[in-house]
Amino acid sequence: MPPTETDNSRLRPTRIHSSIQLLVEGKDALNWFQGLARHLSLEGLQIQNYGGVDDLRVFLKALVKMPDFSTVTSIGIVRDAEDSADGACASVKGALEQAGLPVPSCADARRDGHPSVSLLILPDGRSPRMLESVLSDIVRSTPVGACIEKFLRCADESVAESKVKRSPKAFVHAFLATKPHPHVSVGVAAKKGYWDLGHPALKGVRSFLSDLASA
Repeated sequence: MPPTETDNSRLRPTRIHSSIQLLVEGKDALNWFQGLARHLSLEGLQIQNYGGVDDLRVFLKALVKMPDFSTVTSIGIVRDAEDSADGACASVKGALEQAGLPVPSCADARRDGHPSVSLLILPDGRSPRMLESVLSDIVRSTPVGACIEKFLRCADESVAESKVKRSPKAFVHAFLATKPHPHVSVGVAAKKGYWDLGHPALKGVRSFLSDLASA
């Protein structure tokens, strides 16, 4: 049976302690954006994990009912495009409408109001990809990236029963295997400084976060 809006298994908003709210998809994204915020020296930004893409609607409805919601001036929402950036944007817009919040167009990515609402569909609002896609592109531009490419190609050719999935997620986890703490997640790796958070490929993500923090 699918969870209902009163299902306690869903994530709930935590106590609001900042007028600027950043809502992200999953614990890994929570850690990653916390690492990026620290890298950018951004303060006054409360980052919350709304769970999976199907949980955002219920999370937003709960958020607007929080006792201190009237103090919130800006909300930023981030999710992966996955297979379709347009589909991801439409899903977020539907959740915002049901919560009675301002709904940005996917082109503008921001809608003024009280609070204002900004959207970031990773990686760029157009490509059917995800955060790991950008991170794998960053790693591919480094010397170790060539080594990982060779490893995955070799593994792909050597495994007869089933092909190795040479996905962006596989690539970034192979990269993390080269680090002092290879067991960490993609998000924790950001806090440990394993990703080049100043890379040009992340310019749009950095701008989104900086604009939200200064709103």
